[in-house]
Amino acid sequence: MKTISVPISEARTGLRRLIEQVMSGKVRVLVTDHGAPKAQIVPWLERGAPWRAEQPDDPAHYGDLQSPVMEDWK
Repeated sequence: MKTISVPISEARTGLRRLIEQVMSGKVRVLVTDHGAPKAQIVPWLERGAPWRAEQPDDPAHYGDLQSPVMEDWK
């Protein structure tokens, strides 16, 4: 994906056009103020449910991970 740099004044007047370009997946927009980056316009990503394993792995495969944590602190 290509990144284009746009001054803040141009971004303000052409925001709809910039968002349409971003939504098409063609570009990311870096908004600058006097040449310094200030913001980035990127596509919105919908987040799904967190990944979970349907069947837990065999704990013997990883060793005993719980016992060292459950020991008393002295």
